[in-house]
Amino acid sequence: MRINDLLLEENSEYVTINRRLNPKLWTDGQLKPDVKKQLLKIAEKFEEFIGIELKVIDYTITGSNANYMWTSYSDLDLHLIIDGMPGETERELFNAKKALWAEEHNITIKNLPVECYVQGNEEEHHSTGVYSIVADQWIEKPKKVKPDLNDASIKIKKDSLMHDIETALHSKDITTLRKTKEKITKMRKAGLEKAGEWSTENIVFKVLRNLGMIDKLATEIKDLEDEELSLENAPVLQ
Repeated sequence: MRINDLLLEENSEYVTINRRLNPKLWTDGQLKPDVKKQLLKIAEKFEEFIGIELKVIDYTITGSNANYMWTSYSDLDLHLIIDGMPGETERELFNAKKALWAEEHNITIKNLPVECYVQGNEEEHHSTGVYSIVADQWIEKPKKVKPDLNDASIKIKKDSLMHDIETALHSKDITTLRKTKEKITKMRKAGLEKAGEWSTENIVFKVLRNLGMIDKLATEIKDLEDEELSLENAPVLQ
């Protein structure tokens, strides 16, 4: 990957601040009608897939494609907003269904992968751009801002985690791989809670994701889990 693909328009080599929203999705700050129609179809199918009755109050777009920091690697984050705060059991179900949906489907809109998620309207959510598909308007309108990022700090943390991931992948040890994945997840969560989307930790996560390292980690864990649960060369019963 070329360093330019990680992207540099303004202020930092690790973040793209585009002059406009992704033109595949938006026209003059409004979601394109064909995109809206298709997202509603996907949201309704995902809602059915969850398998329990949900009190859905909205469908929203969030993340980089609801902002000026989109790149060619950005997913289209589609959230089902439900009333209240999901309990621990519900959250486990939603996360499991999200992962299973992603395994069974490869849905794109204008070549952008669509990632579905269930979010309680009382849950804390860190995003500077949120668009209501139902109301067809912005809930949190994004702004073109020049983030005050410490590129040196980002590089140090990115290089350290790259080493951790590569070591874990080389080890072929599922415990090591899971610990590395959990470390990255906790790092990102802490960064979002502390400083939001522009935190060093969240930017590092995005860089690692754009480099394909997050997917490599998840794929290796899945492959080893499948191997653990498989039985090959079983004796033939006479």
